[in-house]
Amino acid sequence: MYHQIRSSKVISYPHRRRRVRETLSGVCLVMLLSAMGVARSATVYDKNNVQLELYGTLEIGLGYLQHSYDASDVLITSLDSYHLNSSPKSFTGLYNAGVSPSRVGLQGTAQFGSDQQVFFRLESGFNLASGVLTNNAQSIYNNTSALHTANAGGAVNGQALGRAAYVGVSDPIWGSLELGRTINLSADQTLQYDPLQAALLYSPIGEAGAIGGGQGATENTRLADSLRYENTVGHFRFGAQYKFAGDKSAESAGSGWVGMLAFTRGGFSIEGTFSEMTNTVTWPTQYSNVVPPAPNVQVENTKGYELTAMYTLGKATAKAGYENVTVWAPSNRNLNVQSYYGLQLPKPSVNASGNLFINLYWVGGEYRFTPQFKLQAGFYNIDTYNRPESGSAYWATAYSLLADYQFTHSFDAYVGVMEMEYRGDALHKHAPVNAYSSNGMYGIGLRYRF
Repeated sequence: MYHQIRSSKVISYPHRRRRVRETLSGVCLVMLLSAMGVARSATVYDKNNVQLELYGTLEIGLGYLQHSYDASDVLITSLDSYHLNSSPKSFTGLYNAGVSPSRVGLQGTAQFGSDQQVFFRLESGFNLASGVLTNNAQSIYNNTSALHTANAGGAVNGQALGRAAYVGVSDPIWGSLELGRTINLSADQTLQYDPLQAALLYSPIGEAGAIGGGQGATENTRLADSLRYENTVGHFRFGAQYKFAGDKSAESAGSGWVGMLAFTRGGFSIEGTFSEMTNTVTWPTQYSNVVPPAPNVQVENTKGYELTAMYTLGKATAKAGYENVTVWAPSNRNLNVQSYYGLQLPKPSVNASGNLFINLYWVGGEYRFTPQFKLQAGFYNIDTYNRPESGSAYWATAYSLLADYQFTHSFDAYVGVMEMEYRGDALHKHAPVNAYSSNGMYGIGLRYRF
C-alpha cells in the first residue's frame, strides 16, 4: 500500500510572549517557503524519488448566529454554534472556518527499496479572521472570570504544529505506520461519513470533537506520542492506534488505543471504530457558553464506538452513523494537572465522577447537480445524560444544509444553515442563568485550497 500525500476551534498578558513567538515562527515558515517559490506552486521539491509539497486551506465567512457572545480571535471557528448558549445577543460578522479549518502544512514522500516510502506531515492551524494561531484552550481561559466571548475545547491549542506532526513508512503489502502527533482514526471516519463532511459551524459532529472523532474528549481527535497503523487487503481496510502516556502533570498524561475496520465494494462502504482512553485530560465545555467555564481541567476515562455507512448511486450519496460514548472516573485519581497546553491554570484538575453517556445518530446525504454544484443535508440527534447525577440530561437536534459551488479546482463558495433545538433539565442546570432552547447559524463563505 502506498502512502498518499493528503491535501487534506482578549489574550491574557502572561501568555502573550509565548503566542507571539509561535505566531512569528509560523510567519517565518511561510516566508521561507515563499522565497523558495512555493507561492507560485504547491510543489517545493520533486527530484530523485523525493517530493515535498506545501498545502493549505484558507476559509472565511460572513454569518449570523441567533444566540452568541462575541466572536473569539483564537477559537478555531470564531463562534460556537452547537453547545448550549445563554447569550440574549446575536452575532453578525466575519468568522473563521465555517466548513474547513484554515491551515497550512508541509508534507513529503521519498521512495526507497522495492516500492517502499518514507513520508512526513507537519500542519498548523490558524484563525484567518484574526491572523493568529488556533488556540481553543485560550478561548476557554479568556472566559473563566466572566463570559464575554464564544469558546470551545479542541485538540489544537496554540501549538506550532497542533494539527499534525508525524513521520512514517509504508509498504505495498504491509501497510503504513505513522509515529508522532497523529490524527484519530475516528476523526477521519467522521469526516468521510458525516453528510456535511464535518463542516465546523454547520454540523454538530464537525463542531464538537467529543462526538466528532474524539469519542468522549475533543482533545483526543489528535493523539500526541502515538503510533498509527493502516492497511488494505482486498475490500477490507483496517487500522490500529496507540497513545503512550506523557507528562503526568500536563495535558499529555493520558494513554489509550483505537481500532478500525472498514469494508468497501462498489458504491457501498461501512466502517467501525472503537476506542478506550485512560486518564484523558480535558476542559469540559458543555456549559461554557452558559456560565463561565471552571478554571481547571478534568481527568477522565473514556470509551466509545462509531458505526457508519455510505452508499453512492449516480449523483446521489446517502450517509448514516451511530455513536455511543461513556465517560467515567480516571484510573489514576491522584493526578494533579495545572498545565494545559502551556497555560498555567489557577486551580488543580478534578476527577470525573459518576457516568456521562452520549448517544447520537445521524442520517443525510449529498446530491451533485453538476460537476461544480452540490447540495448536502443532514439530520442529527444527540442524547446526553448522567448517572447518578440528575438534572443534567438534555437532547439536541440539528437540521443542517450546505450548498457549495466549485468555481475552480482550488476555489469554492458555500451557503450554510444549521438549526439547533434543545430540551431537557440541563437547560436550567445553572438557574437563574438558563440556556436557550434553540439556536440558528446562517452564513456564506469563501474557501481557497492549494
